[in-house]
Amino acid sequence: MVGGNSELPSYKGKTVRYRKLTKWENPSQCAGLIFFAQLLEEMLFDFSLDTYKASVMNTGTLCLEALQTIREVELGNIKAPNIHHVVAELCSNFERDVVAQELVALPTSAYFPTLKNPKTPIKELQHVLELLSFQLSSSGYRLKNEALLKNEICNGQSIPIIRRLARSYITTLIATGVSQKYLTETTLNFFYHGPNRISGPESIENFFACFRHEPEEFTVIFKVESIFEYMKDALGAFDLTIQKELPSNLNLSAFPSFTSKDAKLYAIVRVKAARDIYSARAGAETRLQLGATLHTLFHHKEHPSWLPECIVVNAKGEPFRVKKSVNSMHKCADLTKPVASTRLQLFMSDFSLEQKSLTKFVRTAQLHSMALASNADENQILNLWIALESLVPSETKSDDTSNIEHIVKSLVPFLNVGYLDRLLNNLVKDLLRWNQSIVRPIFRQIPGKKFTNKLIRLLVITEYSAELQKLKISLLDFHLLRDRIEYFQDLLSNPSSIIAALNAHEVRLAWQIRRIYRTRNLIVHTGQTPAYTPLLIAHTHDYLDTVMASLVGLGSKPKKIHSVEQGFKHIELNYSTYVSRLSQKALIFDQENIDFLMLNG
Repeated sequence: MVGGNSELPSYKGKTVRYRKLTKWENPSQCAGLIFFAQLLEEMLFDFSLDTYKASVMNTGTLCLEALQTIREVELGNIKAPNIHHVVAELCSNFERDVVAQELVALPTSAYFPTLKNPKTPIKELQHVLELLSFQLSSSGYRLKNEALLKNEICNGQSIPIIRRLARSYITTLIATGVSQKYLTETTLNFFYHGPNRISGPESIENFFACFRHEPEEFTVIFKVESIFEYMKDALGAFDLTIQKELPSNLNLSAFPSFTSKDAKLYAIVRVKAARDIYSARAGAETRLQLGATLHTLFHHKEHPSWLPECIVVNAKGEPFRVKKSVNSMHKCADLTKPVASTRLQLFMSDFSLEQKSLTKFVRTAQLHSMALASNADENQILNLWIALESLVPSETKSDDTSNIEHIVKSLVPFLNVGYLDRLLNNLVKDLLRWNQSIVRPIFRQIPGKKFTNKLIRLLVITEYSAELQKLKISLLDFHLLRDRIEYFQDLLSNPSSIIAALNAHEVRLAWQIRRIYRTRNLIVHTGQTPAYTPLLIAHTHDYLDTVMASLVGLGSKPKKIHSVEQGFKHIELNYSTYVSRLSQKALIFDQENIDFLMLNG
């Protein structure tokens, strides 16, 4: 849920606010479908918080990941404990996954004794995973997901059920090769911009039809530098041709800048199976990049390059101009140039650590910069992981603790200590972007230093129930924002709910950090790059930025630390104190303690 406001970050100028339902004939009858459309837009927006994006994996893909992990353990590329971590995540998803439960032949209780038993022989575990994987094929999973979504949107209209099914649906489409950019454009076009009408909840079927079930053949054309002339014979092995003229059967007159005579050479790549024009471009560029990389083994002075814009032609002969996708490293909220300049000046004047820690911090910043400068997924994820791993103090690791366990234990407090504050800040921004003329007058009636302090009082303190009800009523068809408010109202109702949310987030963080580590090992030891690597890059980048920002804050005026090691210990103690305060028996939030307890202040 993102938007634009002069007083708030614009997220690279891309703004999305509550959209008018001018295409919808009966909005009052379509609450479930409207929520679905609003939820998808938020999930697919590049700069949404990770918490609100679709999951990287679903139950079916976790089965495949577990089987791959077993193979790599048997080959000696990764260690055996990795299997149990993947299977634990699989079981957790399976227990909540109604799509998977509808597809498998037996109840979950039939599979869990084998999956959850750490003493299960690997071969027996493998057989059960293979059985589940067969029943949870991507095509079958998608069809069942669509059937359940249609039924809920047209009949039940339960917001929590639609939310779960929508998240699994987007995860499934991306896992089958549909690009996030195509999903975003299709969602906005179908529900808001295109010529079609939304007649009622049953229009969900037409939305499903926007995504083909079988891949299609595409031709992708890049304008390349003259050095490719010397490479054309070798590149034929990649189903890629280099030529001075465009194919005569293609009509590209609609793109005069692309066909201008100043073009030196064209690289024409045939992609036999892709889901959309953006995934076709990505597949073609991977081959072009591989050819360029192999060339540098024999010629070092000039790196083969090409223009970022290309033409993609589908099986019908329809051409599309396709620009380069947003770099995974750039999928984060960014500061404006003036603000960044001010922060740099403060950093240079205020930040200091002892020499050893400063050297480590600067090296991490260099690795972060190298990841930003690279366009290759492999370079990005490896540099980010090295940066994270090098920051974690090795001195505190016990002999009986594995390296990855130590990294997880060290990073989680950084990522969890400000988790709730970050979500509430995001909700404040969402409310202000939606309608400041309604929100600001309500906030003015509530005490608090910042809008976040006012928001938690609005959600928790019964004295403001009338104002909260007024806000909910004024949201009208903005079902996503109303659901978000009600979620936090329930979450913040008592300390035990917050503790449960923090614990659940900690578990998810541990799974994701381990997945990043396994991906790093796969790339280094096998040369394989999992398809979900770009999604992991965005997560890893966010983790690294969070840790570095915390260290900068602690090492600047008023200084609290003199070394990186002290920074990690301070965050660890701060987080444990935060959780301890919330764990007090019979604790009830009130006007006096709510800021101190809830916002870790």
